Amino acid sequence: MKSYIIFFLLLFSISATGLCQNVFFFYDFNKDDINKPPSGPWKMAPAGKIEVEKFPSMSNRSVKITDSGSGGGMSLVLDEPIVGKTVSLEFKWYREEGDATGVEVFYVLHTSCPDDWAGVCVKTEGGSFHYNDTGTWIQADAFQDKTWYDLKYIMYLDNNKYDFHLNGKEIAKNVGFRKYEGLGKPGINKFNVANYGNGGSTFIMFFDDIILYEGKVRPLAVESRNKLATMWGNVKISMVEDRYFKYPGDHKGTRFEKGIDSKSKFAF
Repeated sequence: MKSYIIFFLLLFSISATGLCQNVFFFYDFNKDDINKPPSGPWKMAPAGKIEVEKFPSMSNRSVKITDSGSGGGMSLVLDEPIVGKTVSLEFKWYREEGDATGVEVFYVLHTSCPDDWAGVCVKTEGGSFHYNDTGTWIQADAFQDKTWYDLKYIMYLDNNKYDFHLNGKEIAKNVGFRKYEGLGKPGINKFNVANYGNGGSTFIMFFDDIILYEGKVRPLAVESRNKLATMWGNVKISMVEDRYFKYPGDHKGTRFEKGIDSKSKFAF
């Protein structure tokens, strides 16, 4: 009996922590129309092709971005910048094909930056991920086409620094924003996906489950954080189930994908 009381107290503590977390946005594209650009505040680049695809499946959709050499991507700008906080961006990335030239993956910046190639910058080049540290590109881990990857940026907006994680592994810690010199601490308000506003490369990429939240640890639930009964039901399932839902390329599901979040694509 004592162990149950301790467990419920721990569960309540986790739930209360989740309630305090601010989720700024979350896009899984599951309700968007197939073969059309994603809805909402996303702005499409004038070149390239951006459309929602039933990939990996009809119930688990993602955004497909095709660049034939003139650019291809999408951008989101917040109404108000996020300033002085520690926030995290997570998303899934998959490249079907592409050349070896440098291609933007996902850039996070402020509209006061001198151009769109500023802030938190991660790109691919020559079969590897690269991240930017205060203007200097640094090569990171290699990647394979037709494989899903989980990317995460932890951004410290009080000092223009960030950490870069790949598939749960810390790749870089406390590296500097690009082209923020002389701007002070404006925070972030712009999110550029893929080759937005640029050209000179060819690729087909997919993006999914784009989420921005306050803090370093992803909330247990995105939309139903205040439903303790729902959370308890999912925790019970997670205690007795040891199976994984998989993306292509043998990518094991995260807690969100496995249904710990009742609003995830794979919720039980």
